[in-house]
Amino acid sequence: MINLLKMFISGSIANNTIPDEVIKSVDVSMDKNYVILVGDAKGVDKNIQDLLKINNYSNVNIYHIGNKPRNLADKNWQQFKVIIDESNPKLFQDGKFTRSAQMIKDKRMVSEADFGLVIWQDVSTNRFGNVQVSKGSLNNIYNLLKMGKPVGLYFVPKPDEGIIKLTDLTYFENGVISNMVNVKTKQYYYEMKSEYEKVETQKKHDKKSQGEQLKFF
Repeated sequence: MINLLKMFISGSIANNTIPDEVIKSVDVSMDKNYVILVGDAKGVDKNIQDLLKINNYSNVNIYHIGNKPRNLADKNWQQFKVIIDESNPKLFQDGKFTRSAQMIKDKRMVSEADFGLVIWQDVSTNRFGNVQVSKGSLNNIYNLLKMGKPVGLYFVPKPDEGIIKLTDLTYFENGVISNMVNVKTKQYYYEMKSEYEKVETQKKHDKKSQGEQLKFF
């Protein structure tokens, strides 16, 4: 049995169109019969679903956390429900799943993908006129690269760059974070990275402590 490569496509909710460069990349992916992993949000997720549906592409996996996908262009596609602890207020509030819950779903797709394609607009302006960072896509880029999985990045504010091929965090930080993004994005990125590193350090400490305890038995 042939193991087909899996590509996780994600992007900002604020983006309502798919750039021509990305469409070409998706066309190549369909020609290569990749398994395409997509979420169920509006914006990029929905538009990628619509693009795949128009092309009658069947090798698609849709991930969601509710009882059913919020958006589903083809009912015949494989659907995967990611279980969320609804008793945790950080994940489920006022009858709705939080952004943190959606990020758990994204991490599941990151773990199951071989590589990613991200359509990212790092900031948008909300209805109150405040600049907000597109955190979900940035987390996806970080997590993919942290796991050694390549990322094709279409950075919406810099269309002339085309799809930027990323293979490690250092290149991403030096080439994109340092030179292309909004200052709020840069601040969020390094805060996010610091939190991830704290968690990893704690895990290593806990593992070491467990190993030391076992020496007594």
